[in-house]
Amino acid sequence: MTLPSQRADAPARGASFDAIFIGSGIGSLGAAAVLARHGLKVLVLERHSVAGGMTHTFQRKGYEWDVGVHCLGKLHDPDAPLRRVFDFVTDGALGWARMDRVYDRLVFDDQRYDFVTGAEAFEAELGRAFPAERKAIATYLKLLRGVERASQRYFIQHVLPRWLTPLTYPALGWPFRRHSNRTTRDVLRSLTSDSRLLGVLTGQWGNYALPPGDSSFAMHALMAEYYLEGGCYPVGGAGSILGHIAPVITRAGGQVRVRAEVKEILVRDGRALGVRLASGEELLARHVVSGAGAAQTLGVLLPEAWRPPEAVRALQRIPQSIGHLGLYLGLRGTPEEVGLPATNVWVHAGYDHDANLRAFRAEASAPLPVVYLSSSSARDPSWAQRHPGRSTLTALCPVPYAWFEKWEGTRWHRRGPEYEALKAQLSERLLSVVLAQFPRLRGRVEHQELSTPLSTAHFSNRLQGSIYGLEHSPERFRQPWLRSRLPIRDLLLVGQDAVSVGVGASLMSGVLAASVILRRNVLGDIVRQSSSLRAA
Repeated sequence: MTLPSQRADAPARGASFDAIFIGSGIGSLGAAAVLARHGLKVLVLERHSVAGGMTHTFQRKGYEWDVGVHCLGKLHDPDAPLRRVFDFVTDGALGWARMDRVYDRLVFDDQRYDFVTGAEAFEAELGRAFPAERKAIATYLKLLRGVERASQRYFIQHVLPRWLTPLTYPALGWPFRRHSNRTTRDVLRSLTSDSRLLGVLTGQWGNYALPPGDSSFAMHALMAEYYLEGGCYPVGGAGSILGHIAPVITRAGGQVRVRAEVKEILVRDGRALGVRLASGEELLARHVVSGAGAAQTLGVLLPEAWRPPEAVRALQRIPQSIGHLGLYLGLRGTPEEVGLPATNVWVHAGYDHDANLRAFRAEASAPLPVVYLSSSSARDPSWAQRHPGRSTLTALCPVPYAWFEKWEGTRWHRRGPEYEALKAQLSERLLSVVLAQFPRLRGRVEHQELSTPLSTAHFSNRLQGSIYGLEHSPERFRQPWLRSRLPIRDLLLVGQDAVSVGVGASLMSGVLAASVILRRNVLGDIVRQSSSLRAA
């Protein structure tokens, strides 16, 4: 399929690249690899000293942790579209390991619940825990599948010219928006009056950082459906994603540059024509693709005269998603020796997630609303060869940015004793949750450190330390301008603000951006090409 085109103006005079990417997250890397494989010259710019965005890893004293890739869905089937895209942008070199049959375990004070691989098994397992609610559970799963199908038409709008929006937004968007316009709690309360079941079904709310009373049901449904067939993890760790995508870019003459901070998007006559770096260097391109988030792109990087008023007003109404604490533990002993599973563990303060978060926001001494425990060392089959005799565990918890705002502008590792004391207190609280779930870790912690929203802001340049960009509320999905094609010509958006949260969605945002630039249905091409190769 060839996409309708906008007016074919001449490219920026002296353009050195077909596309420049701001940020090196998976949306940028994926789009850059697709364009590179189509013969285009691309440049990926990363302000940090390490490329990869939230797919990168970091090391301390012989230990390694991922910062954003803990579990991916829809990759177990080699014929699944997301798997085919990953294979395309990595030349098939990236392997995937399936996680345990129980991909998520939800822990409450009175009981624990397992989310098991496969929709039928999931339904049966949950039905045993809630035998009087079997009909509600079956209806819930049908809703998940319905939202996923509706989303395909909804996101097609992203690649169509903006002048078609008045026609496409109502026609293509309504089946999806009738779900996105309602909160998760409202939808689930129409299915069941069992507050415990509602708490269990929304027990993964940390995946999109918004409790059921505030989150869009469409966001919840997309994430819950995404994991129904279980989870996978990249062989070689999260860093292997960049390790296999970067050569695809560079072999075609493209570049991935680090310590290259973009300060401004260059615009002339309403068209993006390049970027200006913090160093003062100006780089020109036919297209500029931003992975810096909608608020940064439209409210900071664009010259003020070119900031679209409708989008700026909307961004004032849509908050950034909540920040998080990350406790990173280095452990003596293999995952088997210390008893770490490949399962994600969610430890909840209670079944009412909205009340739990409200209490924690109001008073730091309140119970931690949810703690997510994940061990990459337990799910990566190459870990034992790369880090023999060692394990790692990450504990994540949502936390308000306001608690750390007073230290905004201070330097990393130079924030003062009061900040360090707060971190130490929060670290101990998180560690107590870890040890309660995995008591065999006592005496085995050789290294620990805590990240805060300030760490996320420092390393990833996220506004208010938000890990998920704009919060995924109903209001966020009511914005027809929030899409791959931004209101400035030849300026595109990739990443979580372009589609939704998660590595898989961000990669697909890169496919959408590449489709706009190439004026082709890139996903259709990839699927057809993969099918032809397998048939041969």
